[in-house]
Amino acid sequence: MIGQIVVLEPAQYESWLSGGLASGSLASSGQSIFQQLGCATCHRSDTQGRGPNLIGLFGKPVQLEDGRAVTADENYIRESILNPSAKIVSGFKPIMPVFQGLVSEEQLNALIAYIKSLNQPPAGAAGTPSLISPGTKPQQSKE
Repeated sequence: MIGQIVVLEPAQYESWLSGGLASGSLASSGQSIFQQLGCATCHRSDTQGRGPNLIGLFGKPVQLEDGRAVTADENYIRESILNPSAKIVSGFKPIMPVFQGLVSEEQLNALIAYIKSLNQPPAGAAGTPSLISPGTKPQQSKE
């Protein structure tokens, strides 16, 4: 196997980790991946989606089909993308495809950043962010 190791100063690494060395933010990369994978087909901002609405989801409790409630944190979102049948949201069928092995760790981090960014309206915009409007650049979380 041939690989590449890139060594960065701590500040450069933090910038890279937050998406600063790529064009656009990590969240905007996640939005592109979200669109490319067809996630917006089911995870819509209206009540017509076959999957849960993701706007304002991050950090909130999620009621599961088995009666448990979990917090929609990074671990929950990661698991929901990689193994969606592990925790089925109440009121929804287990129809989401498994993305384990289909998305890279970098893509997964970008998707999580995008979903986190849906808790805040885009800069200068009124109302809530849209899951399906192309060209919207959500704000990156500053945690």
